[in-house]
Amino acid sequence: MKKDVLQAFATRVTQANKTELVVIIYEAALASIEEGRKALDAGAIPEARREIGRARDLIAELMRSLDMKYNISTYLMELYRFGHRELCNAMAYRDTKHLDNAAHILEGILPSFKELAKQDESGPVMQNSQTIVAGLTYGPGSDLRETIGVGIGSSRGFQA
Repeated sequence: MKKDVLQAFATRVTQANKTELVVIIYEAALASIEEGRKALDAGAIPEARREIGRARDLIAELMRSLDMKYNISTYLMELYRFGHRELCNAMAYRDTKHLDNAAHILEGILPSFKELAKQDESGPVMQNSQTIVAGLTYGPGSDLRETIGVGIGSSRGFQA
């Protein structure tokens, strides 16, 4: 995954609540699967291994975060295990159909978590993180420039 895509995910994480974090993990896993597919098609095995490994790690995080006291968690665990196994098979057999299977599972569940994220009114999980404000301004000669203000405010950092 390119550095700017990773940075975008990292920025979203700093502002996300619990449910939005799950959505971000799903989207990052799908992005890694897609990058792994491109690398596998191009014969770039080390890059494919890295991206598919990242997707496996993200699915493993989803498995670890399940609260097994709820019945639905059992079903999600089985889906995650299948997706994880398919990612392993994709690398072992160097076959993108296994990537398709894993992506299909995640794409099927993602809309539900997106809907839940809309209803989740809890605050961001990360406290005292940077506030990011972005906008467009006019520079010299009427050039349109993008500006990003990071760390605006005095609430950032260690608080005793």
